[in-house]
Amino acid sequence: MLSIPDIAASVRRISLDLVAGMTDAEIELLRELWGLRGIPDKYGAFLSLMGRGAGGILRGTDAFFPAILDVRRAADDFFSDNPGGMDFPDDAVVFAMHQGYQVYWMESTSLQDPPVSLYMEGEAAPMGHWRSFTEFLNSEYVNAYPSR
Repeated sequence: MLSIPDIAASVRRISLDLVAGMTDAEIELLRELWGLRGIPDKYGAFLSLMGRGAGGILRGTDAFFPAILDVRRAADDFFSDNPGGMDFPDDAVVFAMHQGYQVYWMESTSLQDPPVSLYMEGEAAPMGHWRSFTEFLNSEYVNAYPSR
């Protein structure tokens, strides 16, 4: 499994698309808007290296600055507009939404490398689960660049 800095370096070498990180001030703004005490270490590494763009990784997904500033409100709307679906875990934090019908969240922000889940509108349970944010990002990297 690649580290987050290794994924960022690899994408920079092979992609013509934007690969850029957020500033410390932007990450702090995000933390405040999401009402978090801190950002998990591995997610923070992703934000500082690829928070504005990650080449083909998560293409078409609101996972990058500045769109992620509104993800918390959008997730609240998503879950309130989809009654009968699954209950959203209390300590989870949505960090990305795809096309308004898929939601990605970290299960606990108190961990350095928290588990990640993916839920699709209308389902009774998450459709995807990764043991860590790093594992999730590696999976997205392989999906975006299958020959690597």
